[in-house]
Amino acid sequence: MENEGEYFLKVLIPSYAAGSIIGKGGQTIVQLQKETGATIKLSKSKDFYPGTTERVCLVQGTAEALGAVHSFIAEKVREIPQAVAKPDPVGILQPQTTMNPDRAKQAKLIVPNSTAGLIIGKGGATVKAIMEQSGAWVQLSQKPDGINLQERVVTVSGEPEQVHKAVGLMVQKIQE
Repeated sequence: MENEGEYFLKVLIPSYAAGSIIGKGGQTIVQLQKETGATIKLSKSKDFYPGTTERVCLVQGTAEALGAVHSFIAEKVREIPQAVAKPDPVGILQPQTTMNPDRAKQAKLIVPNSTAGLIIGKGGATVKAIMEQSGAWVQLSQKPDGINLQERVVTVSGEPEQVHKAVGLMVQKIQE
């Protein structure tokens, strides 16, 4: 039952941000769904996207709802937990807090191969235009060898408003 004007967005969520997106007893995510009208499903805590240590968040809703949910998620990803910033006394970060500080400035979306083609455009023209219009850096993962994944990871990096704009432009492409 596809609703008119309903879209899907798959977002990768670093483990450190999952808790603040879900909230105590799931309150935050329930509230977010109420406010935006989107349906939000998050993979289980150790259920990571292949080749990453990140959870998959599936968002379904109107283009506007996807934008609102994505903004919220991006905000939580930018809040690097303090525990991560400080190495432990031995100087080794504990595995659950290992993260690349650059990750906080990125949004990672998962798109079907067909959509990846639309985002890249002929000879990379569309992705260049998205980068020019938004000021963000947009990178698509290579098609993995051997694994038959029907999807690609799109990494968008930049300042919050640049990332937001780039994601908005990509959601428009998905709508088309």
